[in-house]
This record gives sequence, structure tokens and C-alpha cells, in this order.
Amino acid sequence: MRRASLCVAALALAVSCRSSAQTQAPYGPPPPPLPDGYARALVGEGPSRFVFWRPLKRARTLLILAEDEPASLQVDRRDLLEIARARNMSVLFLGPEPQPDALRKALKGAGQGKRIGVARGAAVEAFSDAAQEKLFDALLLEDAAAPAFGADGPFVVELYGSDAFWRAAPRHEPSLAGPRRRHFFLAGAVLGPSGEEPCAAPVNRRTSEPARRALLVALDDYLSGGPAPPASREAELAPAKSLAWPKIPGLPAPPANDRLAPKIDVDGNETSGLRLPDQALPIATFTGWNASRERTGCAAGAEYVFPSTRAARDASGDPRQSLVERYGARSYFVAALRSVANKLVKDRLLLSQDADAYVAAGKEAPF
Repeated sequence: MRRASLCVAALALAVSCRSSAQTQAPYGPPPPPLPDGYARALVGEGPSRFVFWRPLKRARTLLILAEDEPASLQVDRRDLLEIARARNMSVLFLGPEPQPDALRKALKGAGQGKRIGVARGAAVEAFSDAAQEKLFDALLLEDAAAPAFGADGPFVVELYGSDAFWRAAPRHEPSLAGPRRRHFFLAGAVLGPSGEEPCAAPVNRRTSEPARRALLVALDDYLSGGPAPPASREAELAPAKSLAWPKIPGLPAPPANDRLAPKIDVDGNETSGLRLPDQALPIATFTGWNASRERTGCAAGAEYVFPSTRAARDASGDPRQSLVERYGARSYFVAALRSVANKLVKDRLLLSQDADAYVAAGKEAPF
């Protein structure tokens, strides 16, 4: 079981990406080393001074991130910045909570080119205000919805996870429709802020980064004259009380109250939306909710690894099929991962290098 838990972590880390932001002071010398071919500058004045990465070759796209500049040790991680470097994008780091006036001033002084904003949570409001003033060409948003824009507004891609339906104030409003909007439910993923210290169950560590990377490429291609981003993949919902959860040993009861939630299969895994390879061919049950050991609460999801063998399943009383029962041999599992990943690459919902990472992680599966 310990080996299986380590494999789940490997599946997440092999393709990931999202790291906790580490604040880099926007003053003084640049953090060594900057990516090859980039120079660092400052935009704005005083408290509205932001960090700007400018490629030595002229960029046609400016990526605006509601994040802090990464620490030097994070520069080589597989994240959105890797895509920005590969595509010779300029990058403007605004911090996680940019003020609207400072944001507008920074964008007006950031030069020409197509502009893609990436934000989540509270930062979405400031980005949306700037978009109303035609300061963005596209928005890639996580765990938040943008207001309606006019026909000449930015192209908007919104991502949301399982946790959006299980928090105290669950998602319930219908997504705004339109030819310049896309919505992606990332099955079995937690996109909102979460912590694990007070959580009673093992924490869901799946990452949304491969989807973000693919959709950033799709937006950049579209702004460069290519096809529109892939069609939306929404959640299929049902009354939460009607969901038949498997009786997994130690699984907490899901949050109460009347709400709609994504439909699940016999293992408790969600069956709709954008299912990345580690969700389409899971080695665990991934939920968007958890339970707390303390009054402070637990905003994370939960992760329950499948039993490795039928004997382990019988010994624990777990109703879910073991890894060997469902996949047989590792060779079959790896081949199936490749098939699923290739289909997502064809649909422009996964990059080929991330598909390869899923397959490589699958070769370490615990069976």
C-alpha cells in the first residue's frame, strides 16, 4: 500500500508543475539564473512595481500572471513558464492579488503584442475589470468565473475542479455561454486553495497543470491565427444525496446539504468533464472533499489508493477492485495510458511532452 501511495505522488509530480508561490522582492539584482535568452526589468513605481521578463528576441505574446516571480530554483519546473519560454513570450508577474489601478497602469506600460492573462480566485475580478477596458486578448481563469464581455471582449477559458461543488458555498450557477468562452471541469482535481495539516484523510495531490499548459498553447495559437481552443467539457451533475459512494475503509462522509455534484462511478471517481490520464485510468479514488481533524477545517480533496491485490482487498474489506484485478499487468496499464494520452493530445487538451510524462510515471505503477 505504501508503494501505491508513492506511485500516486509520482503520477502527480511527474507532470507537475504547480508549486506554492515564493515571493521574490521586485528590487535589487535579478535572481540568478534567469531563463536563457531573457532579461529582467521592473514595470511601474512604488508599491505598484512589478517584475517583467523580456526575451531578447521580440515577443508577440505577453503572458500576465497573477503570481509572484518564482525563486531561482523553480525556474526549470514544468509549468506555464516553460511554455512561455518555449514560445518566446514576455512574462509580467503581478503577484497573487494585484490592485485594479496598478494592474491597468502596468498593462498600459507593458508594450504591444497579444495579451493572455492567467489568474485564479480573488485576482479574477481585477483581471476582468481590465478586460472591460480591452487590456486583454484572452483570459485563462481557475476556480472563478469572469463576467460577460461584449463581442469584442477577450477569449475566456475557465477551469474548475471537483472542490467547486463540495465547499461550503458550492458552484451552482450555469456557465456563461458564447463562441468566445470555454469551460473545463477537471474531474477529480482540486483547484481552490487547500491545505493538508488538519485533514483527516489522505490529501488529493493531483495537478491541473497539464491542462493549463495545453490550454495556454491553444489560446496562443488562436491569437496567432490558428483554430479556436477545444470545445468545453462541463461536469455532468446529479443531486449529491443520490450519489452511491463506495464503502472505502476510512472514507469520511461527504459534506451534507442539498447540492448538485459531479456523477461518479463505482469507485467514487468522477466520470465527466476533462479527464486527464491519471483520472481516466486511476490507481486511486480522488474526491473534491475531505474531512477535518480540527475546527479550522480542511479545504483539500481526498485520495484513497486502490488495493494492490485481491488478497489486500479482502483483508481490508475494500469493495473496489484491486490494481491487478482491473489492469492485469503493468504493460497493459502503460499501453492504455498511452492510448488515452494520445487522444487528449489529438484533442489539443494535453501536450505531447506531458503525455510522455504520464506514460513514464505509469511504468512505475505498483503492480
